[in-house]
Amino acid sequence: MSSTSASTLSPEHREFYEWFKSFWAAPSGQRVTERFPPDAKIHFTGQAQMSGSDYVMYMDGMLATFPGMTVTPLDCAGNGDMLYIAWETSSVIDGKPRKFLGVDRFRIVNGMAVEEHIIFDSAVLSPEGRPGIDH
Repeated sequence: MSSTSASTLSPEHREFYEWFKSFWAAPSGQRVTERFPPDAKIHFTGQAQMSGSDYVMYMDGMLATFPGMTVTPLDCAGNGDMLYIAWETSSVIDGKPRKFLGVDRFRIVNGMAVEEHIIFDSAVLSPEGRPGIDH
């Protein structure tokens, strides 16, 4: 995270960003409950809206489906109750290593993510893949 971004974040956003980094250092579905209430609204590119409760199982399934998946936070910005985190994902998808970029937009209330939009080019997940939003 650039020093400019850090200085513009609220303490609540900084704390959530630190949690996000720690989550991806040791991800699991169960850890989702640390920052997502059961009634949170999750909007994942290419998927129907799900609740925070559903996100726990979804995360476990995603981690099992994409072996060695990593998410590296690159930068973040805050605006009111919204926090934006840009990231890079690396994983094996259909037997091929792939990297792609995305952004999560969180609505943070009392330290909890009550809404999240995970935004990326979902074509990178198809068997043939395509460059999509990557390097």
